[in-house]
Amino acid sequence: MLPSCQQLNCQYKCAMVRNSSRCYCEDGFEIKEDRRSCKDQDECAIYGTCSQTCVNTHGSFACSCVEGYLLQPDNRSCKAKNEPTDRPPLLLIANFETIEMFYLNGSKMVTVNSVNGNEIHTLDFIYNEDMICWIESRESSNQLKCIQITKAGRLTDEWTINILQSFHNVQQMAIDWLTRNLYFVDHVSDRIFVCNYNGSICVTLIDLELHNPKAIAVDPIAG
Repeated sequence: MLPSCQQLNCQYKCAMVRNSSRCYCEDGFEIKEDRRSCKDQDECAIYGTCSQTCVNTHGSFACSCVEGYLLQPDNRSCKAKNEPTDRPPLLLIANFETIEMFYLNGSKMVTVNSVNGNEIHTLDFIYNEDMICWIESRESSNQLKCIQITKAGRLTDEWTINILQSFHNVQQMAIDWLTRNLYFVDHVSDRIFVCNYNGSICVTLIDLELHNPKAIAVDPIAG
């Protein structure tokens, strides 16, 4: 015989479901293993609850955004601040010999061409300085080049940063925009090394138990 709601003694409420009785909880809570008591539901453990950061609270949760983003009216999603307002966001795409810069509506802003058709391997963006840096291959070695977007939306002349360590086998990098340190992946020597911004000081971070590393990313906020 199926138990009745009175027999279940639910902590919150009881409902008849398909000829059976079942306890349920108010929003923000879920049934415990005893099938009658309620416990806080960790909404932050559910993928997609918040688009960026999530803090679980008793019976609820709170979403927030990292610096440079604004919480939207749905209190879940984040949108980048358009600062300055006359500078719309850009999408940077590295092709074989060019770097394409598009507005988010699909219209092209400008194209940066490599010298003599040199291959472009990777790029990164230092957003607080509006600076684009990329690795460009040559016959005998690779070069790290940078260019800056002015407040008027124009591009400065590009310049080359000379890296102290061997740069020939480097095809991937990531830039810490807080410290301006440059992180590189050498997929032939199986190592990751970091250099200061002008490339004069470089230190190997990892060279053990790496097997053909292909990419790298850094989280400046986490240090």
